[in-house]
Amino acid sequence: MKNLALIIFSIILVLKLSNSLKIDCDNPESIKEDRIHYCCKHPDGYQEVIDSCAKETGFKYIKHDEEAMVDITVDHAITGTCFGKCVFNKLQFMKGADLNMAAVRTHFETKFKTDPEYAKEMINAFDHCHGKSVENTAKFLSNPIFRQPSAEFCDPKPGVILACVIREFFHNCPADRWAKTEECNTVLEFSKKCKDALTTI
Repeated sequence: MKNLALIIFSIILVLKLSNSLKIDCDNPESIKEDRIHYCCKHPDGYQEVIDSCAKETGFKYIKHDEEAMVDITVDHAITGTCFGKCVFNKLQFMKGADLNMAAVRTHFETKFKTDPEYAKEMINAFDHCHGKSVENTAKFLSNPIFRQPSAEFCDPKPGVILACVIREFFHNCPADRWAKTEECNTVLEFSKKCKDALTTI
């Protein structure tokens, strides 16, 4: 699911538009954000959904051989909201305008029944992020770009939840999925200490 991680990091970059980049910790330049997806491995199985939603919404995501994006355009932020909604709809994670936690739980427990630790951590991440979705969505929508008359965007809640989920999972990555490298350990510690410093998590 490397490509799913890349997509999610693209979405997180979009969602970070609502926050200014705050560097409060020493030497953030040493962190290579574009390599974060190598640190905590996800299983395969979502590429069809990702490709379909990227095509339907026109959302362009970071490819594995590209650097992390620095400048996010307004159009990219807007298509990112539609991409997140599309992914959640195709996975049948939404019930009306809200996340359906029963569907999320069933999905991960069924699809990853041979990998219960992964299923458990993903369910925990979704549960945590669902509880913060109203607050995080309001924060995201406070960005001035969404107050422009020409800004037609989708409900950002799915994308906001997805960004939160990948951050939670990264911080609680199961031991057997973690790349035990100095680089990954440094990124993890930096992200925990400097929560607003990284744009991708």
